[in-house]
Amino acid sequence: ELDEYVTTKALEGMFSLVEKKELDIRNNQSARTSDLLTKVFAKQD
Repeated sequence: ELDEYVTTKALEGMFSLVEKKELDIRNNQSARTSDLLTKVFAKQD
């Protein structure tokens, strides 16, 4: 049970960080630090 709990909490934390970074990339052009990110989000601008 403890292993499952720890794994679940770790994944929740990781996905929370991914969500925050994605929002930053979508809303802040200077967060798009690679050519690929710039290209992918160019149509959004």
